Amino acid sequence: MSNRFDNSELIQHNAPEGIPPGTLLIASPGLKNTPFEKAVVLVLQSGKQGTFGVVLNRPADEQMRSAWLQMTGDSAGEQRIVHGGPIGGPVFAIHQEEQFAEVEMPGGVFVTSDTEAVQELVRRPELDYRIVFGIAGWQRGRLTQEIEKGLWFPIVGDAEQVFDDSDWMWERSLKRYSRQMLRDVLGIRSIPEDPLQN
Repeated sequence: MSNRFDNSELIQHNAPEGIPPGTLLIASPGLKNTPFEKAVVLVLQSGKQGTFGVVLNRPADEQMRSAWLQMTGDSAGEQRIVHGGPIGGPVFAIHQEEQFAEVEMPGGVFVTSDTEAVQELVRRPELDYRIVFGIAGWQRGRLTQEIEKGLWFPIVGDAEQVFDDSDWMWERSLKRYSRQMLRDVLGIRSIPEDPLQN
């Protein structure tokens, strides 16, 4: 991968900023009318250089799809391209196939920027993967401040959430966060999907 990402920090769960890789950040309503409105971000790295992640629920624009076509000569996989953020960098894939992994994330998620591995993923449409153009980034300490201000809701991510291909990823993630908060506040291990029916 690009030297923008340090592999040793990517798999370090107790990152210095306290936001471990694999965390999902759910944009709060306080981010309405900003580039992160209703965003769900997967944290890839958090360390001395700051925090970097990928917006999972921003579809690629026409320019990205065109760039993908020029890179591969094929439109296969273009429906799984996401606009990961405004910071440029290498095109890479997040996926669930350990055999194609350069970096392992918590929750059964892997990352690779190897061209052959990405092409192999695209040739296998039955697999869950996302092709990522761009990343989101925060200077060291900035994201922690935004979380403390209630602009982001952090939850532990897993593959099911990361590869949710519905148009309701933000709503589903927000609901999951709310249930997590109820468990923590009430001390209840398990909360039914509809507590009114319990």
